[in-house]
Amino acid sequence: MTGFVLPVMFVLLPLPLFMRAVLPRASDKNEDALKVPFFDDMDKISLRGTRFGKSKLYLRRILGALIWILLVTAAAGPQWTGAPAKIPSEGRNLMLVLDISGSMEEADFIIQNRPVRRWDAVQAVADAFVRQREGDRVGIVLFGERAYLYAPLTYDLKTVSDLLEEADVGMAGSQTAIGDALGIALKTMIDVPAESKVIVLLSDGAANAGRMKPLEAAELAEKMGVKVYTIGAGSDMTQMEGLFGMMPFSRSDDIDEKSLQEIAQKTGGKYFRAKNTQELLEIYKEIDKLEPVKNDDIFVRPVKVLFYYPLAAAFILSVLGAFLILTDRRAL
Repeated sequence: MTGFVLPVMFVLLPLPLFMRAVLPRASDKNEDALKVPFFDDMDKISLRGTRFGKSKLYLRRILGALIWILLVTAAAGPQWTGAPAKIPSEGRNLMLVLDISGSMEEADFIIQNRPVRRWDAVQAVADAFVRQREGDRVGIVLFGERAYLYAPLTYDLKTVSDLLEEADVGMAGSQTAIGDALGIALKTMIDVPAESKVIVLLSDGAANAGRMKPLEAAELAEKMGVKVYTIGAGSDMTQMEGLFGMMPFSRSDDIDEKSLQEIAQKTGGKYFRAKNTQELLEIYKEIDKLEPVKNDDIFVRPVKVLFYYPLAAAFILSVLGAFLILTDRRAL
């Protein structure tokens, strides 16, 4: 749909005719001019005295009128407005902080009735979680002995999902630097509005590496208004080979649940314990409910300004008019 921003500008269209009617004609006489006795004769034999000259005079007037109409049209602000288009509303900024230390290699989770590594289960569930966060910006921090930003905050969930699929255990060392990982996630979100900052931190061990302590990072998160949900992942049973093959045995838990609980409590989040794949899946569903995606649709109409088209046409006609005037003067 085409329209005008300032249609009132079209009231200026008759302005040249009004000025021509109101203002007196310019005098052709000049007392200081050189007197040419045969000027009238020259005027009679000029182009204006012939049919060809009159046609050129009409052409100039038509050009002048067209140029004026085009200039007024450009001043009126022509624009094209498209159909309403849906854009995603601005949602949350959500960082996934995931443990890829050596202990995530342990195969104590089950997917489709077969044992898989902890990381494989975390990877699958986190990927499904990311794909459902349309409208949110999602990023990933991976950590082991070292922590690093793996995917910055972005609306491109497909790219985040692809990167998550490529991550694997051991990429950042075998130990666990929870405090450093949380610190990097907070640094990434430092310029993000406070009400939309959320971190999901998953680990299967205790902090035994890195410079920043987990509780120091939690205090920083509290000051920044960042809510941190923590997940302790890992089964409390292990498979060991006995006299009758592989048998389940209980074991002491290596997860520092106390620190994870304190982090969540201090930042206004919540701590979860995932002992198997189903519990991990339910935890991410619970977080999805606690931090729902904003579903308010926003519609905009694409607008394209068109003033340069009549302006360019007016310029071309002005050049043509100037060319006609020059050819008339050379003819004289």
